[in-house]
Amino acid sequence: MEINSIKARANKPGSGAKSKDGITFEWADPAVRRSKQAKKSKQKGSQYELEIIHKLRDIGYEGCVSSRSQNKLADADKIDIVDMNNELPVNIQAKFTQNMPNYFDIRDACSDKSKPFCICWKKAGKNGESARGQVAVIPIEYFYELLRK
Repeated sequence: MEINSIKARANKPGSGAKSKDGITFEWADPAVRRSKQAKKSKQKGSQYELEIIHKLRDIGYEGCVSSRSQNKLADADKIDIVDMNNELPVNIQAKFTQNMPNYFDIRDACSDKSKPFCICWKKAGKNGESARGQVAVIPIEYFYELLRK
């Protein structure tokens, strides 16, 4: 059996993963497993940010970029997507999780109050299922403003 095969089985959810021959594999150091899972989650979140950026560019917001690559202060300020042309009417935080993120805690951690705060949430499926859907959470007054236009 190859090392990569053993590592792949050890990364599966649960305390250990059984192979076809009945052998259970587990990481000797749980910190290694948590680190690998954190990297996978971060990668999924980054891909979701890029998905939103591409959609915004298609709509006409050409200046949208990831704050990770452009503005570390905005990234630390809970803003994931930055509009370099300053045309985007909201501050966006992207989340790809199973559970609904706490909008109010994340919004309150953002010091930029010049624009409405929006969380774009993609609900992750359980146990490798595909994503169940996406929503944008915005302040109710901003929602009414959009309806008036």
